[in-house]
Amino acid sequence: MKDYRIIFEKKGISRYISHLDLNRCMIRAVRRSGLPAWYTEGFHPHLYLMFPLALSLGIESICEVMDLRLTEERPPKEILSRLNAALPEGLHALAVREPVMQASDVTAAEYQLCLSSPEIPDLSELWNHFISQPEILIQKKTKKGMKELNIKEMITVQNSVMQNQKLSLTLRLPAGNEGSLNPAAVTDAFQKYADKPILVESACRTKIFSENYQDFF
Repeated sequence: MKDYRIIFEKKGISRYISHLDLNRCMIRAVRRSGLPAWYTEGFHPHLYLMFPLALSLGIESICEVMDLRLTEERPPKEILSRLNAALPEGLHALAVREPVMQASDVTAAEYQLCLSSPEIPDLSELWNHFISQPEILIQKKTKKGMKELNIKEMITVQNSVMQNQKLSLTLRLPAGNEGSLNPAAVTDAFQKYADKPILVESACRTKIFSENYQDFF
């Protein structure tokens, strides 16, 4: 047996595939690929796949991760070729690597967002006021009910550029077992602050990090 880490992108129409459906989709693709996949033992054997970090519905990604176990060692090029021939539109395997870090090592992710508003001529200025607040409070659902959470210190702005009446943001947010922040929570809070419509034209996860912002791959 040998484990492989598949790096893949999830773009276009596939961004509307839920995490559960993505798992089913990948199982079908692996089966169609003819790769010697490893199945668990017992009364109900199932194909072993593992996704270290789920992606929220509607967000694209160029850095998704899936761990796959095969019963035989196969060249990375063959795995890529067979998988891509079986994957649906919008899902594309980019690289095959040997897993080093575990899912529990994921600590953060980076997102590229593009925002616009027909009613706000300079989103950049408004964003600077928003992110400069001493607190940014949201309501977050927990097992004990709704809880007020200050997300101010959870947001690291890597880049902010206004061009052609669109605001491009690169945000680094916590992710993983220790807690995650959905970029939608940030854009929703921004829209509430603006009190005017703000359109999220695109949202894409571009990096996944382990401790000290090392690349998870």
